[in-house]
Amino acid sequence: MTSGISVLILSGRGGRALLMSADSIARQRAMRSDLLLVTHPDHPNAPLVGSVAARLHASVVVAEPRPGIALNRAVRSALGDQLAFVPAGFVIPETFLERCALAFRADEALSALAPGVEVQTADGLGRAVWRPDAMNPAAVLADPAGVPPVFVVRRSAVDAVGGFDEHLRALAEYEFWLRLTLSGRHVAPLREPLVRREIGLRTTPQYVSDDEYLGHLRDVLAKHESALGDHMQDVLVTRELRFGRSRERHRDLLARRDSELAELDHLRATAAHHRAYLEHHGRAGLDWGDLRRTDPVSRDWGYDRGTPVDRRHIEAFLAAHSSDVRGAVLEVQEDDFTRAFGGSRVTSHDVVDIDPSSGRATILADLRCAPDLSSDRFDCIVLTQTLHVIDDVGAALRECHRILKPGGVLLATLPAASRSCLEYGTDGDLWRVTPAGARRLVEAAFEPSHASYDVYGNILTNTAFLHGLAAEELTDAEFETADPYFPAITGVRARKSEGPERVAPRGLVLLYHRLDDTADVHDLSIPSGLFEAQLQWLRTNCTLMQLDELLSTSPADAWPERPVAITFDDGYLDNLTVAAPLLSMYGVPATFFVTSRWLDAPGEYWWDTLERILWTSVLGSGGFQIDIAGEPTDFSAATTEARDAAHVRLHDALVHAPLAERDRIMDALRAWAGTGAPVRAERRPMLADELRQLARIPGMDIGGHTVNHVALPDQPRDVQEREVTECRTALALLTGRPIELFAYPYGAVDRHGAGHIRRSHRWGLSCDARQLGDSFDAARVPRLEVKRLEPAALSDAVEWMFRGIDRERLPRISRLPD
Repeated sequence: MTSGISVLILSGRGGRALLMSADSIARQRAMRSDLLLVTHPDHPNAPLVGSVAARLHASVVVAEPRPGIALNRAVRSALGDQLAFVPAGFVIPETFLERCALAFRADEALSALAPGVEVQTADGLGRAVWRPDAMNPAAVLADPAGVPPVFVVRRSAVDAVGGFDEHLRALAEYEFWLRLTLSGRHVAPLREPLVRREIGLRTTPQYVSDDEYLGHLRDVLAKHESALGDHMQDVLVTRELRFGRSRERHRDLLARRDSELAELDHLRATAAHHRAYLEHHGRAGLDWGDLRRTDPVSRDWGYDRGTPVDRRHIEAFLAAHSSDVRGAVLEVQEDDFTRAFGGSRVTSHDVVDIDPSSGRATILADLRCAPDLSSDRFDCIVLTQTLHVIDDVGAALRECHRILKPGGVLLATLPAASRSCLEYGTDGDLWRVTPAGARRLVEAAFEPSHASYDVYGNILTNTAFLHGLAAEELTDAEFETADPYFPAITGVRARKSEGPERVAPRGLVLLYHRLDDTADVHDLSIPSGLFEAQLQWLRTNCTLMQLDELLSTSPADAWPERPVAITFDDGYLDNLTVAAPLLSMYGVPATFFVTSRWLDAPGEYWWDTLERILWTSVLGSGGFQIDIAGEPTDFSAATTEARDAAHVRLHDALVHAPLAERDRIMDALRAWAGTGAPVRAERRPMLADELRQLARIPGMDIGGHTVNHVALPDQPRDVQEREVTECRTALALLTGRPIELFAYPYGAVDRHGAGHIRRSHRWGLSCDARQLGDSFDAARVPRLEVKRLEPAALSDAVEWMFRGIDRERLPRISRLPD
């Protein structure tokens, strides 16, 4: 043994977390006796562990799955008199070990040190601090999460309490701390946050459910039942004190939130004032001025002004193929695109880098030759703006093909025009690739019939990018124009062959609203008998699948004939009382997209109120006046033509109105109409108990449809996100299961809304009448609204859709839902 400190990094399974902890250990100024990496036999990143061990001259301890066995084996292998336990993902400052060594030398009775922890979000904006309380038995028993994640302990103290319990399946460190404090040994809590951890890092081998955690905790407490009884009074007092502090902290956070929301409102108002001033003086956009200049506007790619222009093209390509970002995903240098475009469809993701100092890599490998990466490993590889800095592009593409699973997809982008990336050195930025060049390179590694190419850019976006302008300084329309003579980015989708290329579309999603024998002006209802006839035809001539199954099936999986999924929007009561029994009778699954506004009390959608008042109420010949967007507007109800004109004018205004404006107009209309025609009970949305009944029926799935059925693109971004999030939360609490599917009200979606849905849900559904391709935008899944089609007409429509006929060829079914 030596008098130094041995550092034990518990590597878990997160490669990026391991690198962060290892790099912080490497920067320590104090002398340490040795460094050990404690890993598991089935660690998925063994090459990375070996690389880190070689770089830091560390020993690798391969331990058994049970934590106590692993920890004791590491302790026996360590050389120091003191042992520092650092789980992967925790970063310690340069002077940490030095300060610990001084503390142990100054106090011979000191057995262990427990430092505070600073927890922050990946972007560095969110921050919280955990500080240890007095480390005594009552404190440890009162809060199992209150033991320090990083700690330094004398070896003699570990030996005195018998090391770590090798029989426990989990919570070995917690049980060790319980025995350490019960032994009466001196532990010094360091209130200063000397340790940092980033939220979202994968730091543990696996997550356990609440039930599993409670089971592990029950095992520990059963072992120390007598100690719990001896200290019960102190435990209760300690927990009450902690609850009081949490309550005060909660109150402080609420006050801070309100203050910062008020500041945000002030900043928005100030920005709106300046924007209006600039618009008034004709200076709202960038003044492009004279482009006869040899210096660009900016040399920082556009980051100093906003988002780089090429990033907008890259995101458009990945969005169009986001359904492919699924399963096991590999990305280069960072995982930002995997998170943004894969969401919950990604089951595991890794980051590959050639640089050992990378802070985010989970795999260290050279993509030109990566023998340590097993073949057929990944479902998707995201390789954006990377191939042009690799000298042997062909070798990299062949390795990508090898490590993809059969049916796996490579999503790559290559620049055709760009400034040189001297950040990689004078020889680091090698190639620019035209669409033809991309095709030649890719088809040498992938089958030509399994590759597709998307070209982005025009003279304006190229000019803006070369000048270092930001994407925000161009309009959406300017980005949408793709000029083949001026490509900026080529996007490549290449699929590893698992057999003959499938020619037929992936499938078709059908959209219904309600089953009602009475027609309505918005054409939302179809008779129940007609729906049953449609079900009979679909069941005979198509393969009816659950929506998530249809969308999630891998291209490598066996594919049924003419797959179709059925969906209902708005959550009308007849979805439960009429549709669900028919669906169940024929064994057909369906997904119901519902709003959450009227779960607790009966309500009526505004378009049904509008129809009820203007078309079914017995009204006088007089007119009425309502303010529309601040303008007093006169309406007449004297004739059918007048009512039709009033309906069209009000409907158009209400679809795009903010919620408060919409409610105000409807209140004014109801006040004018008086009692009028009564609300039809069958045309109301389901209440909470009714929705629970629907969710319990086998094959019936529930998705979100916002809280208030507002057109999301017409709302501020915070309102858009709140409408989606609050609806999802309410439905999840009500049904007891996660809500992973979402349908846009009116089918309306913009770029921001689609991006939010990709991050928060598995799938987002629009109302575009087209078939579902092999690769598609996960946030813009198309649907065909069926309406009142007889089985023969439905047969024609489905046949046309499976042949890929555009919606313009389907005049009877192309109308978007109201």
